[in-house]
Amino acid sequence: MHEFIRRLIGLLIEDVVAESGRRVAALAPHSADDVRAAPSALVGFSSALAEAERLIKGFLEARMYRHARINRVMNDAADLVRTLFRHYLEHPGELPAEWSMGLASLDEPARARRIADFIAGMTDRYALAEHARLFDSTPELR
Repeated sequence: MHEFIRRLIGLLIEDVVAESGRRVAALAPHSADDVRAAPSALVGFSSALAEAERLIKGFLEARMYRHARINRVMNDAADLVRTLFRHYLEHPGELPAEWSMGLASLDEPARARRIADFIAGMTDRYALAEHARLFDSTPELR
């Protein structure tokens, strides 16, 4: 599998370099303005590889990115983040001292922003641990 991926990446790189070289040679730009005014992108795949890339992306979209298991995990993770956010908004004293300091003096949007910033800085492991500490049930994100 690793060898296949290595070779595929090599093929893609070689194609984009060669095709981009052809496009630049055909345009023969003399300035940055010539490049900006080009009728199409100068860097890109050949038409054959562009079609293959489109097919690969379609395959991955249907079978990997939108797979039911992946969607379930993503939905569970989003619910976990929303639950943490609501909890900290309702119980700001549960935040670490450096994050809760001065929180009461902020207006609601600023409080929400600080809580969101705190959650955004969490690692996945820390968010799961915090959720487990605060709630009886924590989803297993696998």
